[in-house]
Amino acid sequence: MSNVKCIKCVHYFSTYDPQRPRGCRKFGFQSAKMPSMLVKQETGQECIAFEERKASKKKGLDLNDPSLW
Repeated sequence: MSNVKCIKCVHYFSTYDPQRPRGCRKFGFQSAKMPSMLVKQETGQECIAFEERKASKKKGLDLNDPSLW
């Protein structure tokens, strides 16, 4: 199995199609398998398009802030 984790890739997306719930924007396809597994199956190499998604740290609401009360 591949070490590329599609869920952490900027090109990965989920679809509403139950037959093909996973997709790759970079390569332009949807499938039942994880895109990285399909790329490895077809090319014999790990996915070269993997780019890690930057996790945004949202600043939560600080309920201890006196300006809120």
